[in-house]
Parts: sequence; structure tokens; C-alpha cells
Amino acid sequence: MISRPSPLRFPLRLPIVVSSWFALATAGGLSLSPCGAEEAWWDRIDESQLPPATTPIAEVIDRYLDEGLKRREVTPATTAPLETRLRRLMLDLHGRVPTVGEMDAYLAAGDTPQAWAGLVERLIAAPAFDRHLANELNWLLMDGQGSDFQKYLDLAVAQKRGWDAVFRETITGQVDPEARPGVDQFLRQRVADTDRLANDVSVRFFGVNISCAQCHDHPYVKTWTQDTYYGMKSFFSRTFDNGGYVGEREYGLVSYKTTANEEKAASLKFFGGEALPEPPSVEPSEDEKKAERARLEEYKKNKQAPPPAKYSRRARLVEAGLAPEQEHWFARSIVNRTWDRLFGHGLVMPLDQMHGENEPSHPELMQWLARDLAAHDYDLRRLVRGIVTSRAWQRDSQWESGDRPPLSLFAVAHPRPLTPRQIAQSLRFAAMDPESFAPGKGKPEEIEQRVLGTERGAASYERWFERPGEDFQVSVDEALFLSNSPDVQSQLLDGSGLVKALEAKTSPAEQIRLASRAIWQREPSDEEVSLLSSYLDARSDRPRDGLRQLVWAMLSSAEFRFNH
Repeated sequence: MISRPSPLRFPLRLPIVVSSWFALATAGGLSLSPCGAEEAWWDRIDESQLPPATTPIAEVIDRYLDEGLKRREVTPATTAPLETRLRRLMLDLHGRVPTVGEMDAYLAAGDTPQAWAGLVERLIAAPAFDRHLANELNWLLMDGQGSDFQKYLDLAVAQKRGWDAVFRETITGQVDPEARPGVDQFLRQRVADTDRLANDVSVRFFGVNISCAQCHDHPYVKTWTQDTYYGMKSFFSRTFDNGGYVGEREYGLVSYKTTANEEKAASLKFFGGEALPEPPSVEPSEDEKKAERARLEEYKKNKQAPPPAKYSRRARLVEAGLAPEQEHWFARSIVNRTWDRLFGHGLVMPLDQMHGENEPSHPELMQWLARDLAAHDYDLRRLVRGIVTSRAWQRDSQWESGDRPPLSLFAVAHPRPLTPRQIAQSLRFAAMDPESFAPGKGKPEEIEQRVLGTERGAASYERWFERPGEDFQVSVDEALFLSNSPDVQSQLLDGSGLVKALEAKTSPAEQIRLASRAIWQREPSDEEVSLLSSYLDARSDRPRDGLRQLVWAMLSSAEFRFNH
């Protein structure tokens, strides 16, 4: 049984609990057959039996998940307490925990579906939602390293461009200082290795890792052949670096050696489909190549990007990837990534194996969500809104009914380690004046500027935290940062924020209650109040040090480290 332990016991149990969670993560996961299926899983779905397009997303999610639980005779966890859901919501939508003032305002609205929907709408409409989403997309596409690309994503998300527009602009890579600053960094970072570029695009935009088929046909997925791999690589074969700028030629073909050691020319193909028509590749004469090199040197000298090709294979990929008959690859991938980010487990696992022989845990749900996303201009806000207003997303992480069910059933919330941005921002916000950002504490634009300033102040913390993976463990760097960093002492425990507010309280019980609400967003248990009061009483000769140690212990606890 996995329950929500008190923070006083949580650190001692964390390694066992985490290993149990990740052992369960494999249940109901990837299943491949060496002989291969006769048709892709999506071709076996009767589209006429899917819910109407007008059905709310949350209703569709709950319908299919409930049906799966009923078939397995599993009773799901109850809805999480409102305080838990509010913390989870702020972490997922804004990338941080709420302050006491914000929590009080949210709790005052009551626990009704209407109040919840209204809060979700307000949080999604806030600029902090855009910043957090842009950060998550930068991790998806650039592993968090795209400083130039982050500028592009910040602008694209703030301007509410659809995911299809981000794909198109990223792959074509045409920089515009006003509309698309830094958009070419995705290509620039990979252009020296065309194999990496082709596979990264396949994985990050289409959810398919084709690297296995580079040297031989895939042993389990019959449609994953060398022809598939080199057909995708051909979209990037004419892309090159020119002095730190991305260029593209209008000629050049890809050939490869088969496992039978035969030389074969690769056609332009999208995931093993039919060869795409394109203008013939005409090899220039030596004089023409010499003139081309001279032009490229001039662009390099002037620090300019070469002009776009009249015919672009990369643009052809965008056209193919967004074509109605192929859009399931593109739409399903971002649906699965978003689902995994908000639930801690994808509908398809692993995330980079979204081919036709790896059936989702809920195929009809995946099909409907992908279709809905494409029909609504790839609006990720709409998808996020639908997920977090579902009953399934709001379930508790406590499980009291015996063995914890497989993650693929989504019967119980899966505790997720916070990302570097989430933990960094949450540290800063939790250690502030508890009344910060409460409604009525200033004009909306003034509050927004304070929020933005606090976010920027937390950015320097992010480098101390690892991006959680399947084998997540707290790193040595993180432990040393929390234990020894001068920033923690001078910025989080300096006596001007939460510590100062605690000093104003007249009793240890009041201090502990406020600290618990500020850091864990919940009321402390009687056991916690008793034990922590004894701790503070033992330090009555140096009360500020006692409060600083109390705040530090709570901020560095396992309960604070997870989104549960």
C-alpha cells in the first residue's frame, strides 16, 4: 500500500516508494510481437462509434477511463482534497506552488465544478501559464538548452500560435527578429549530424524513434525498415550550416547500403508511405557549384542567412506531416506528451514508440483526443483545460485498497517529481511573505510584475536540479545546494519573508500552521504540531534560528519535492 506519509516520515521511505512507483510504471506498457500486426491499431478503431465532436474533452476522458476501470473491476481513488488539487493545478499550469494568500482566495470560492472550471480558466488566461508552457515545450524540443529558441517559444505561445504553427516554423527555420526570433536554433543545434536531426524530429514531433532502422529493418515493427529511415532522413539531406546559419540546397539525393550490401537510392517518404512527388534533383555543373560557394561565403562574411530554397524538402515534410491522411502521427504525439506531463504516464509508453503496433492503453480515447486537437487548430490550451477539469486528473494519490493498480489505468494520481523550473520557483514563492499575490494586494498589472520578478529571481536555482526521468533520484548537486548554498540562507531564510511572518505569530502552534500552509499548502496534523512545537521549544533561546531551521526542513522535504 502506498499512502501519503507525513513529511516527518516521508524522507525515510522515499527510495522504496519511488522504486515501487517506477516498477508499476512498466505494467500495461509496450508489447511487441515479432511477427507484427496485420494493421495499425488506429485502423482497427470504428470512427463512427467515437463520441461526437461536440462532447467536452473532460467527459470523453472520464468515459473511456471509467470503462477501462470497470472492465478491470478496479474502483478508482476518490477525488483528492481541494488543497491537494489546488497545489497540483498551480504546479501544472503555472509551474509553482500557490502562496497562502492565493490559496485562501481559491478556497473561498468553494469546491464545486463551476468554481473549479472558473479557476482553471483564470489560470490558463494568465501570462504565467504561457511562460510555463513555453518552458515545457523548450524541454520537449531542446532538452531545456535552447536559450535562443526559448525566445521564439515565449513569443509563439504568448501569441497563441497552434502547435502546428510551431512545427512549421521550427522545421522551415526562417528567422524573423520580430515574429520568429531564434527559431532556427532547433536546426542549428543538429545540422552537423543529419541522422540526429532526422531522428530528433521523428521523436519530438511525431513520437517515433526510427534510429533502430538506420542499419537494419526493425526486428519487431515490420513497417520500420531502412527505407523508412532513409526516406525520413531525405527531408534533411540538403540542409547545411553556413557560418552559424541554416541553408538548404535544391539538389542532392540520399543513398544507403542495405543489409545485403546493395547500394539503394532513398525516395522522399513520410514514415514509410508512398514516395512523395518532387522536382527532379539536377546536379549543378562545377562552375555553378563554384559560384554557389562564392555566394555562400559572401553570406557568411556578412553574417546573413542564405535565402530559402525555392523548393524546400523541409517544407515538404511539414506539408506531409500535417496532411489529413497523416496527421495522426503529429496530433497523437503531442497529445501523448501532454497527457504524460499532466498524469505522469502516457497513453502510449514509451513516449517515442507511437507506431501502429504499440497500442495505447485507451486507443479510442487517444484517437478522439488527436482528432479533437487537429479540429481545433492544435490549441494546447484547450487540451490542457480538458485534462485538468476531468475527474480522472483530480483523483487522489492515496491508495488504500491493496496493491496499487498499474499506472496505465489512471485509477489513482501518480506522484511526480517536480521539474527544475517547478522546484526552483516553488522554493522562492513558498519562502515569501505568505500574503504575496493575494487578490486585493495591488492592481493586476502590479501583481503580475511581482510574479514575473519572482520567477526571474528563481531562474538561477534551476541548474541545481535534474529533469526527472524514469529512474529519478535526488542528485548530489541538489542536496548540496539545499544544504550549503548561500542563496538558500540569504534569499529563502533571510527573515524578510516567511520567517518574518512566522516571528509575528504568538505561539509555536500558529507558527507551524502558517509554515505548513505556506510550504505544503495544507493544515498540519496534530502529530506534526506536537513534534515541531517540541523542536521550537528546545530552541527558545534562539527563536529565529529555530524558525529558519523549521522552514528549511519543510522546503527540503520529500513532500515538497513531489507533485502529488
